[in-house]
Amino acid sequence: MSFGREYIYKELKKIDDTLDKQIKLYLIGGGNMSLLGLKDATRDIDIILNEEKELTILKDALLRCGYKEKYLPVYQKMGSRLVMENKDGFRWDVFIKIVCHGLILSPHMMSRCTEMQFDFKNLKLFLLSKEDVFLFKGITERERDLEDMHILYLQGLDFEVIKEEIKWQSENSNIAWISYLFQRLMKLQKEYGIVVPNIKEIEKMAEEDAAISLILEKLSRRNYAIEELAKELKEDENWIKELIQKLEKQGRIKIKGNTIMKKE
Repeated sequence: MSFGREYIYKELKKIDDTLDKQIKLYLIGGGNMSLLGLKDATRDIDIILNEEKELTILKDALLRCGYKEKYLPVYQKMGSRLVMENKDGFRWDVFIKIVCHGLILSPHMMSRCTEMQFDFKNLKLFLLSKEDVFLFKGITERERDLEDMHILYLQGLDFEVIKEEIKWQSENSNIAWISYLFQRLMKLQKEYGIVVPNIKEIEKMAEEDAAISLILEKLSRRNYAIEELAKELKEDENWIKELIQKLEKQGRIKIKGNTIMKKE
């Protein structure tokens, strides 16, 4: 069963009436698209909280509104911290700062948000930009999210913003997720006959992201010389040097002489 904008608003109003403390919700999924009028209905509302303490406040409000906690393996796999559903089958999927253990609610994302001007007292509702919703949907395994990515694509997206966000995320996340995003984008192109701008640059970032993940994994076991690391990874030594320099600049590793070591 799916739920439209009016239903979502009524449920949000119930939560607001129950709250006695202010919390901020960042909408990242179908609920976002429904409120923007990009989608007639959605099965659930995916939100990110930016503060751990808000989880208890929101959960208590949902319980008082008749929601019950559910265990759904697919959402636990995505890193969801809370899944709650009401008697109608409308579900809340709640994350804190990170989705799918990799994509962070970044300062840039928050700056691009639009605050919904509802008549709420304690519920502050922020809709992520189309570009950022596209990114979040690009790292899930749900097939319906691919369809939503196509809907967002047809609205016109700023792929320079998307590329810069991927770059920032790659420098601030320890999880190699860009390779998965790249595969999803390739599938999106194939299934809908579209062309994703900057796809070659995203492919390059995906390759670097995967290589960096392998480098850090190996350095977590022992120290390496650069040429030894390149040989073990079967990659060009100059390319590995570039990645090592990037990691050193980010403060994730340190180099003494020709020896590379992971920072504690």
